[in-house]
Amino acid sequence: MSSPVTCLNRIEKVGTIVDILSNTSTNHNGFPVVVQVSADDEPAKLCGLILRSQLIVLLKHKVFVELARTRLTQRKLQLKDFRDAYPRFPPIQSIHVSQDERECMMDLTEFMNPTPYTVPLETSLPRVFKLFRALGLRHLVVVDDENR
Repeated sequence: MSSPVTCLNRIEKVGTIVDILSNTSTNHNGFPVVVQVSADDEPAKLCGLILRSQLIVLLKHKVFVELARTRLTQRKLQLKDFRDAYPRFPPIQSIHVSQDERECMMDLTEFMNPTPYTVPLETSLPRVFKLFRALGLRHLVVVDDENR
């Protein structure tokens, strides 16, 4: 586990996603998706988990909308688009995103897993280890009693 946790907002700026995926110090393959519930410094609430490979496919197919027109429907992806990229997803360095596209927004809601496996803060390490082994998990999100 690393701290601070690298999270994405449910509706995130394309430039932020590209910067996170391009950051060589973090090679995470899964990112918690959060929604900010209040304006103060309170931690955001977990609403899902999205994989690096999914984000790369979304960027490759340019599934985002301009900031000024966020009400427009974005390009729809098919399951086939994700299958075609599997198992050799392109590296983030091969995805070109222009400066204008970096200002666009991406809604992760329909692509994220809305029910990722989670454990409370107080969960013991042996229990976490058993979960990883028994369920074959790659990602496990640790949350507090208010799902933050």
